[in-house]
Amino acid sequence: MSMLAIKKAIRPIAHLTHLASPACHMLAALSAAFALLGLVAAREAKASDIVAKQPTGLTACEGVSSLAVGGADAKLARGFNLPNWDPDYTGYKPDDSLLKQLHMLGFTHIRLPVNGERFMARFASEQQAEAYMAALDAEVLRLSGMGYAVSIDIHPSGRFQRIHVSAPQDGLALLTEAWDRIVHRSANWSRADVYFELLNEPAADASVWWQQAQRLVTHLNTIAPDRKLIIGPAIFQRVEVLAGSEPLEGEGLVYAVHYYDPMDFTHQGATWMQGSSLAIIGQMPFPGDASSPAVLKQVEKLKAANMDEAVQTMLDSYRDGWDAKRISDAFAMVGDWSRRHQKPVIVNEFGTLTFDVDPHDRANWLRAVRAGAEENCLGWAHWDFSDGFQMVNPETTLPDPLVLDALLPDL
Repeated sequence: MSMLAIKKAIRPIAHLTHLASPACHMLAALSAAFALLGLVAAREAKASDIVAKQPTGLTACEGVSSLAVGGADAKLARGFNLPNWDPDYTGYKPDDSLLKQLHMLGFTHIRLPVNGERFMARFASEQQAEAYMAALDAEVLRLSGMGYAVSIDIHPSGRFQRIHVSAPQDGLALLTEAWDRIVHRSANWSRADVYFELLNEPAADASVWWQQAQRLVTHLNTIAPDRKLIIGPAIFQRVEVLAGSEPLEGEGLVYAVHYYDPMDFTHQGATWMQGSSLAIIGQMPFPGDASSPAVLKQVEKLKAANMDEAVQTMLDSYRDGWDAKRISDAFAMVGDWSRRHQKPVIVNEFGTLTFDVDPHDRANWLRAVRAGAEENCLGWAHWDFSDGFQMVNPETTLPDPLVLDALLPDL
């Protein structure tokens, strides 16, 4: 069964899942479950044929990037984040069957956010660190055994970030401590398919972090030779920050940026941002501009809440409009940087909250980011798996068909 046939079979279910009554939700869930089971069974029956038709990597980037088909980093081309793996995570944890199905559909990379503080003596006991490491070791071996490339992303909480900002050298020492522990346990991990990502969205000053990143790259190149490293810039790993930076010196380096623009769209309805304009707005459009009725409706909502500054920020953001071309243009500066320096770049976080968004507009935005990245020979990894930015519904444990259609184009 071709990818196109799978998409056509799943797509009608997307409309059912947004019907209003509980009975319709139940019908949609059952329909989706039976459809996906049938599709997976058919796909498994022709697995060898499907693998032959789904080359790993970016098909149009040969000779330009190591992310191209057959390139050394080709598996990083298409992926998703899996915070669900963490032993402290209390939500839905996907089983082997679903992860294998997603791999069969075309995902080849899983980014594992790791709480680095669990490997720092300042925040965790030796017993706690060892238990966490054992869980990470098992997860890396499980996922790489399925054929995924796995990136270990040091993703600490605010405790580390506050230290990194106030005392950068202390922060670097803590980060090095965490990596030393991981390296010590990583001997059995694939050298080709398991990557080390130095630090998620570094909070320290941009120039300070880039100097520290160089020191950490040199250190890891020494104690873990042949291990590939992923590095992102400070200031939330924005594309323009990387485009304005010089590449680091070292071996096996891949660079990473994040993309969530415009925030009024990707974070609308953010429940954890009480008091913010983002917690108030919803149903923002994509594509859209400052004259779009949906935008003007949210402008009135913010005015009623006396959030004049937020109104101006929204209008400024949408004045030139948001569409697929604007996103592709943003990635073009990183694509140019990648070509000039001959360094692979991935967009290893991008996504839109599901709380108060039109599902088709959300899919339009995801499609635009995925396409814009690929047009510029950048790999990508969706954020997240089954939480607020979900690609899998944690209640039905089924992938969102609109998200699949946006992320995995017809081959």
